[in-house]
Amino acid sequence: MKRLALIALAANALAACAATPAPIAEAGYPIGALALAAIERHDWATAERLLTTDRRLAADDPARLVNLGEVYMATGRTGEALAAWRQALASPNPAEVETLGGRTARTDQLAREALAHYQRTLASR
Repeated sequence: MKRLALIALAANALAACAATPAPIAEAGYPIGALALAAIERHDWATAERLLTTDRRLAADDPARLVNLGEVYMATGRTGEALAAWRQALASPNPAEVETLGGRTARTDQLAREALAHYQRTLASR
C-alpha cells in the first residue's frame, strides 16, 4: 500500500456537525492534487475546484475522496460529504496513511471513523 503523510486539522470548521478524518497531505501525490493548502486555509471553493477538476487523480481515489468529504462537510453539504466518505470506504484500493501524530491508518478506516462520528453526533442531538 502507498504510504502517505496525513496532517491533522482541528474540527473547528465542523463544530456544528461531525469531525472528519484529517485531510491527507500530498506526499506521494502531485503537489496541489489533494488541495491541502486550500483546506488548511479554509479556502473551500479552491479546495473543491482542485479536488473535482484536477485530472491527475482518479475520481475514485480514496485520499481524494477523504479530503473532498472534508470540504463538503465544512461547506454544509452533509449528504455529499457522507457520499464521498462512503465511496472512500468502499474503495478496492485503500491507501495506508500516517497521521501527523504518528498514527497509521487506512483511508477506509478514516472514512469509517468520519461516518461513525457523524452518526454519534446525530444521535446525541
